[in-house]
Amino acid sequence: MAEETEKKEEKKIAPKVNGEKKEETTPLKKLLKKSDVLLMLYPKDEEGYFSASISAKDEITVYKLLRDRKETKESLLILLDTSGGNVYSAVKIMDTLRTKYKDITIAIPQEAKSSGTMMCCGADKLIMGPISELGPLDKPMIHPDNETARISALDIVKSIDGMLDTAEEREKELAKEMNDELGIPIQKSLALASDSISKLVSPMLCKEDVKIYNQAKRLLVIAENYGKEFLIGFMLKYISKEKLRERIADMIIRRLVWLYPDHGFAIRRNELREWFFMIDDAEKVEYWDELWKEFEQNIGSRRGKIIKFLNP
Repeated sequence: MAEETEKKEEKKIAPKVNGEKKEETTPLKKLLKKSDVLLMLYPKDEEGYFSASISAKDEITVYKLLRDRKETKESLLILLDTSGGNVYSAVKIMDTLRTKYKDITIAIPQEAKSSGTMMCCGADKLIMGPISELGPLDKPMIHPDNETARISALDIVKSIDGMLDTAEEREKELAKEMNDELGIPIQKSLALASDSISKLVSPMLCKEDVKIYNQAKRLLVIAENYGKEFLIGFMLKYISKEKLRERIADMIIRRLVWLYPDHGFAIRRNELREWFFMIDDAEKVEYWDELWKEFEQNIGSRRGKIIKFLNP
């Protein structure tokens, strides 16, 4: 019995190297020797809905973290979980991080939507699991009829543009009917059709606020410009031919901003690969389990946002 107890005690003692105890090395600790790791985790309620988003205060937080950090590695991994927020802040956070880091990887345990997706466009690589998702860049804005609610800028633009497109198609159809069935010359039939459709559409357009429409259109153009800049400069930089890189960036950003049916649409890793995004599967990354534990520990955190560097 005494011999068994002695053996158990020996197992508890860590092996020594040159008379010193050897520290336990995990995949995450190995990563921290060559890369900094920044947590950007936003709190959720019990239903899984985010209760905070990317804001101007986060720009200051990240700036202070970098300023106070004595040494930085060449590479950075961001563990990001967010529903989005202020697009200007998301862009400035990435710009700030780029002053210190040549290579940035973003790991997404669950969501990096809206402005979080914008940050991902400015990364060099993503790590995504089977439940990870990005989202469209059709920027949200205050609902014109309810200041406490938000609506996609794309919904506002599409409602008016769609109405005008439909009116134009109907105008051509009506002019053709007048010409074919009544024998009215084409120029006159076009004028009559235009007048008729204008009288039909004008009352509906008058109900729409032109200022709101212009605001929505500007937000979408801003998302296009920032997104394209990030894609060309970072996510697609491995494409050596400049014109090809620009064409692919145009294609991607058009889809992200204009072509999804809903702001909450889940864009998963296989679809992103088809768009030339650089993505590693989370289940093949050796330190993923440890990153996931950091994420799980902060889900529903009552402390609010978690924006901090992991210590080595």
